[in-house]
Amino acid sequence: MGRVVDFATINTKIKAMEGFWLKKSQYKELVECNNFREALVYLRDKTKYGEVLKEYNVDELHRGQLEIILKRQYISNFTKLSHYLRNDYRKLLKVIFTRFEVEDIKVIIRGKFIGKLKEDLEQRISHRCSMSTINYDELLEASNVAQVVDKLKGTIYYNYIYNLVDSIEEDGLFRIEMALDSVYFIQLKRFIKKLPKEDKEVVEKINGIQADLLNIQMIYRGIKYYKLPSEILFNYAVQDGCKLNKEDLKRLCYSKSVEDFFNRIKGTAYKDIFYASDFEDHLLEKETLSFLQKMYTRYKSEAKMNISVMLTYLELSLIEYRNIVSIVENKRYSQHNDEIIKYITTTM
Repeated sequence: MGRVVDFATINTKIKAMEGFWLKKSQYKELVECNNFREALVYLRDKTKYGEVLKEYNVDELHRGQLEIILKRQYISNFTKLSHYLRNDYRKLLKVIFTRFEVEDIKVIIRGKFIGKLKEDLEQRISHRCSMSTINYDELLEASNVAQVVDKLKGTIYYNYIYNLVDSIEEDGLFRIEMALDSVYFIQLKRFIKKLPKEDKEVVEKINGIQADLLNIQMIYRGIKYYKLPSEILFNYAVQDGCKLNKEDLKRLCYSKSVEDFFNRIKGTAYKDIFYASDFEDHLLEKETLSFLQKMYTRYKSEAKMNISVMLTYLELSLIEYRNIVSIVENKRYSQHNDEIIKYITTTM
């Protein structure tokens, strides 16, 4: 009974938090704004995002800053939810937080790789909070990527990347970023064994499909842009996905070309993502998110007294933020409304 009461409480809280999301009519009005400033003013004055934006001068928001503001709001909500959980469920949220901490580590590593100043990087950090397990100040003080990695000693990330520093000169950051992405999936797989059967199955399904799609994007980029050896791609692929088994992954990793990769994708459950994107890179992210959005929405509509409502709220919020940023940032470049709509998952 205690478990049910816990989820009844948190589901009620989440229902209230979903009130922040834009309605379809608001998406339409946002798309119809004439320019970047007008879109920001609309968000501030006509939506609940005004609660977040009211402390900012919209005339001073530079490129990329809206995304950071929304990500920080997301993490604020994320940590609030942890207060409604206890025991293994609160620990689960800390494991899930690994995914966002990895994002910040990658921001710092990329910044050090291209010589960005500490002050610039500090403004790009989005997920620093009470759940953080890394020392941001030390990482930001590092002079280069090697020092960042060295300062990660004692964290869960170090053993996955310390031996990849020497590969940066030849491969850039691709391998080290792949290794960091895998940390979240490995940690989550280990942890969910502790959950009740129903919740374990939900997390496995959602996590498995996310892993499949991360693998597909990683393999595609590795073949097209980095020309990485097949065995390297296979070694860094996240195992134990939902619909791609080990042999499926191997088949994709050993594609001889991008065209061969596309042909092999046709035999998977994810072929429609590529067909919907017309095999265009700039639409692939949108179609991947649309695929995930449909899954999350199905779970949400069931409104079960299990972990699914919280997980889908967290995931759908990320997609909402991505849609908003895509619309508003495209207003900088006077994109036609029909073009802007192509890049978001919400139907008008």
